[in-house]
Amino acid sequence: MRRSGSARAFYGVRDKSALAGKKVAIIGGGDSAFDWCLNLLDTASEISLVHRRDGFRAHEDSIEKVKASSVAMRLWYVVKEIHGDGKIEAVTLENTQTKETERLDCDAVIVNIGFKSSLGPLKDWGLEIEKNQILVNDQYETNLPGVFAVGDVAAFPGKLKLIATGVGEAVSAVCFAKTRLDPSAKLFPGHSSELDLGSKA
Repeated sequence: MRRSGSARAFYGVRDKSALAGKKVAIIGGGDSAFDWCLNLLDTASEISLVHRRDGFRAHEDSIEKVKASSVAMRLWYVVKEIHGDGKIEAVTLENTQTKETERLDCDAVIVNIGFKSSLGPLKDWGLEIEKNQILVNDQYETNLPGVFAVGDVAAFPGKLKLIATGVGEAVSAVCFAKTRLDPSAKLFPGHSSELDLGSKA
């Protein structure tokens, strides 16, 4: 994605009132893109959703609501250039199938195309890596003793890349790491779900 002049795109919106009355182009096909389409319906004057294909990774309800709204869905397109000097004036769209280009006038661009995970210098640690993910056992420990990995960078059978499961992995890994540092520590520290509700005070 090239930029002409000093025009720049948003990768996050802190104050949606800044987009009041604006023509907004939202790039992406996941939950964030669809959430912003719906969130800005009462704020922006025009919204265009630009996505490189006709398949989405958003919640079905959000997809149906956007399709039923005033959002213009520009499918099979990618943004090749952002135009403007000091402020965004338009974007050049390229059709991913025909390679034809066209200009879309807009005042703002919100980019919601996800993030590319990178292990960076961790690749040099001697960790066992497969498909850019660190392999871990059932205690989230890597092939290096005492080194744990959780979240999107960790891989194990049955892995689901969800925020909720990542949080659970982190909590579990901390418990396993604690017992490694202190063998006398209990693996399960105890939570409210362990209370005996049948006991008398």
